[in-house]
Order: sequence, then C-alpha cells, then structure tokens
Amino acid sequence: MAPIKWDDIHVEPLASDHDFSDFYCVSEDLNDFIKNDAQREQECMLSRTYLFSYEGDVIGFVSLSADSVSAPRLRSGDLVRKKGSSKALYSNLPCILIGRLAVVKRYERQGIGTNILNWAVGLITNVVCKSVGCRYITVDPKKDALDLYLKSGLGFTQMEAVNAGKLETRYYINIYKFCTFQLFNRFIIFSC
Repeated sequence: MAPIKWDDIHVEPLASDHDFSDFYCVSEDLNDFIKNDAQREQECMLSRTYLFSYEGDVIGFVSLSADSVSAPRLRSGDLVRKKGSSKALYSNLPCILIGRLAVVKRYERQGIGTNILNWAVGLITNVVCKSVGCRYITVDPKKDALDLYLKSGLGFTQMEAVNAGKLETRYYINIYKFCTFQLFNRFIIFSC
C-alpha cells in the first residue's frame, strides 16, 4: 500500500450522517467512542470531534474538550505566578484536552497520527487561543500511544503526581512557551 499524502486527506467536523461501521483501530475503547459516544458528546457540548477521511473513508479522528489543570500539577517553570510572588496566580488554569485521537489499523505507522496531532495543536493555537484564554494543551494518552506525543517535538511534559508514589499519566504543553514559534508551516503557526 502506497503511503497517503496529507494533502489527499479531507478534514471535517463530526456530523450525524457519518458511518463508522468499518472503522477499526487497535483500541476497542476508541472504536466504541467513535461508534457510540462521539455524536452524543458533541450534542451535549462535551467535546468536538473532527474526522480525517481518505478516498471517502474515515481513517482517523481527534476529539477536543475544554479542560482545566490544577497549578500544583504543573512544573514550576510552567506556572503563571502572581506579580512579584512565587505563588501561582490561579489554582486552576485553562487548557484544551486532546481527549481521543485514533487512526484506523490499516493506516497506522504512516505519520497520520502525527499529522492529526499537529492539526489539532494548530487549531487550538490559531483558533481557540485567539478567541478564549487557553494556556495549556493536555492529554491522557493510552500507554501504547504515549510515543506519539513524546516524539512529536511539541514538548509534552508529564504532569506532577497528585499523590506521592502514584504514576502520573497526564501530559501537557505550555502553549505560552512557543507562541511565536513556527512549525510544520501549514500545520502549526503559533502567533499568540
């Protein structure tokens, strides 16, 4: 199978007329989400899902939601502080959660997941951040998808554990750190 060119992929918001009967990725949780929960979550304004199609077939999706992150979970260098103080300005800070990201099994390992991630970060930084306050992007990746985020070059950082000795699974990007940075020209242009 020849690799897919990103320019051949069509992006659109989830609509009620989409058919996911043939959608299959390696995660049963993500298959269940797109087939049974995504539309309902969107109708309830809990998340927005964007579909990525190739030759008429949905080959991937990403779901985004508003979120907040507790200041103690951030690394010291990523905190927003009160002027002239070492204390955090707010106890919770605004962020966007990349809640679900999937690529169908037959198109895995072709860079599509990375492109979807870059597209989502570009949407957040170029649309959301220009309309509402949003300082961070958060993600709680499944164990087998963690490399996608860590190897993306976007600077995902593991959050501080709430309870000592408990493994922390959430990661974040401090958008403020790269607001004037350009990456992948057409995917992400940070100009906050």
